[in-house]
Amino acid sequence: MRRLVNQFFEKQLRYSPYFYKRLRVIQNLNKYSASELKAEQEKRLIALVHKAYHKSQFYAHLYQKHRVNVDKIKSVRDLQYLPVITKHDVVPNREHIFIGSKLNRFKANTSGTSGYTVRVYRNYESIVEEGAYLWTHRMQYGHKPGMKTLVMRANLNFFEKERYDPFTKTLYLSSYQLKLQNAEWYYNRIKEFKPNAIFAYPSSVESLANFFTLLNKQLHIPAVFTSSETLYSYQREKVERVFNTKIADWYGNAERTIALQQNSEGSYDQLSLYSVNEFEKEHVITTGLINDSFPLIRYKVDDILLTDQAQQGYAPDASITEIQGRSDDVLLLPDGTRVGLICGAFDGVNHVLFSQIVQEDAYTFYINMVVNKEYGAPDEALLKKQVEDFVGNQINYTIRYVQESDIIKSKSGKFKLIVNKMSKKEQETLIS
Repeated sequence: MRRLVNQFFEKQLRYSPYFYKRLRVIQNLNKYSASELKAEQEKRLIALVHKAYHKSQFYAHLYQKHRVNVDKIKSVRDLQYLPVITKHDVVPNREHIFIGSKLNRFKANTSGTSGYTVRVYRNYESIVEEGAYLWTHRMQYGHKPGMKTLVMRANLNFFEKERYDPFTKTLYLSSYQLKLQNAEWYYNRIKEFKPNAIFAYPSSVESLANFFTLLNKQLHIPAVFTSSETLYSYQREKVERVFNTKIADWYGNAERTIALQQNSEGSYDQLSLYSVNEFEKEHVITTGLINDSFPLIRYKVDDILLTDQAQQGYAPDASITEIQGRSDDVLLLPDGTRVGLICGAFDGVNHVLFSQIVQEDAYTFYINMVVNKEYGAPDEALLKKQVEDFVGNQINYTIRYVQESDIIKSKSGKFKLIVNKMSKKEQETLIS
């Protein structure tokens, strides 16, 4: 009963009259000219910079330290005079960054591919705005609020197989119990439910496609929406064939400083008035425009976004041809279950600088942790509980406290949250 009550009120909040008002506004943005959108973008950006400087203790100190005169920030091109901030600036200063009402504040955590937990704050208006952009994207493919939706993301823990929300007509199926012996159950459950769309990680819906191919079965799902992992061309081909569908991918971050929607040609488009993006060789610098209660101005995102334009920096008309930095290995359990996006296991675990999961065989893995002096037993207890929610009790693991030099990194300094050292033959034996 309590779950039903929570689902009811969540539905009323997410799909309120205010949501539909904002949805209409976002849908109509394509009616404006490029010059009109640029003028509105600069207006919002300048207002955000001034608000942050005058109301945020963090930005007041930061801009004074760098001798920034905010009155001289008059266009997007002037962003170069503002310092870049990173997640290492946000974590210790989030209370000083937030400038909204504590009665209208919602927590969100992200670990990303680094395993470094970042907690940010959102207000109700920004949550609705994000939803309006998302649903504008989905409605372009014929999926509307209230239509039957199948979700296979990290909404359930390892021990839950399914959950249904009658108010939004959403069926949640576990993304952690994907194995061949469960394939028939997944097929029958989806066929019986008849969803209009699937929301899933690419690795989850690809696993289903693999299993259904082995069973010589197909389904017809009008649309599949993927996010949170890299979507590869071979995955798209396989899923679209088995599900007789079209895939639309979405790129975003929990900080809500950037979002991109994939178009029919496979590249990604920037969203009007969502953010200001500066594309650099090894990262992207983002400024979110939809959440002025937690301003993140010139916030560095470590993913590499390749564009169709030669120049670097601010490029509002650029299409993103390739997204790098989201490719993680997969943690394999002894029964063949693939655990891809496990960064949620680190959510809320404080005082962690870096973390990385390394798997060397089918029955064990270890977690390398770089922590600060405030890290303690409560943090470790929470981590263990959350890891077990993701992997269950069929595999052993060890937590190792190491130095940053022990974290496996690429030549460019980026590193994966999961490093699987098992041979391809060992991995294929488990999955098959």
